[in-house]
Amino acid sequence: MNYSATFNDEQGIRRTMSVSQEDTFEAVRNDYNELMKKYNTDVVSINRCQTKAGEALRLEVTVKAPSHYLTTPSDTEPKSCSAMSATVIVKMGYPLVGIEAYYDPKHYLASPNVFTSGRACIDTWVPFKSSLLTVVDKLVRDMIHDSEVTRYDSMANSAMESWHKTGVRNGQFPTIDPRKLYMREKVAMPPRANSRSAATVMRRVPALPPRRH
Repeated sequence: MNYSATFNDEQGIRRTMSVSQEDTFEAVRNDYNELMKKYNTDVVSINRCQTKAGEALRLEVTVKAPSHYLTTPSDTEPKSCSAMSATVIVKMGYPLVGIEAYYDPKHYLASPNVFTSGRACIDTWVPFKSSLLTVVDKLVRDMIHDSEVTRYDSMANSAMESWHKTGVRNGQFPTIDPRKLYMREKVAMPPRANSRSAATVMRRVPALPPRRH
C-alpha cells in the first residue's frame, strides 16, 4: 500500500510524493534507533506501546523532572508533579504523514503548547524536515517548561501564557538544565529541525525491540 502527500518543500516548491508501507517502517526504524541514542535515560524514558490500526509506532515518552499539570478543560491552576508523560503516535505514511502526541486529559501538561483536550500542539509538518526526532525533542523540552520551544505566537492554551512567562522571568523555568535531558556526549542543544534521517528510508538498521504491552 502506498501513501501520498502534497506539500511545499524548503524552497517553497509544491511537491507530491508517495511512500510504501515498507518505506514507512524503514523510516520509523531509522528514527527510532537515533532517538534511543539521544537522551539521558536517567531523565528521559521512551517505551514502545501496542499500536492500533493505521499506526506504525506508538511510544510513551516520560520526563522524570519537575513539571506542572492540569486536570480538566477548564482548569487554569497548574499543579506540581515530579514527572510528565505523553503518548506519541506515528501513523502509516510517515515521514509524509505527520505525528500526533497526547497527554492524559486528566493529567495534561500545563503549557501554552498543549490544548485543553490534552493534545500537544505540533508545529506545521514539513516532510523530511519534521520528524519523530524533532517532535519528541519539542515535547521533552516543553515538559520542563523550556521557553525555547514555547510558541507564544500560536498558543494552544492562552490561559497558560502569563503563568508560563512569569515562571521564565522568575528563573523557575526550565525546571532543570535542558542539557541534562541528553546523553553526555550530546550536551550541545540540538537544532529544532532539519533532521533528515526520516528521508533515508532505505538504510538498513536493526529491528525494533519488542513492544511493551
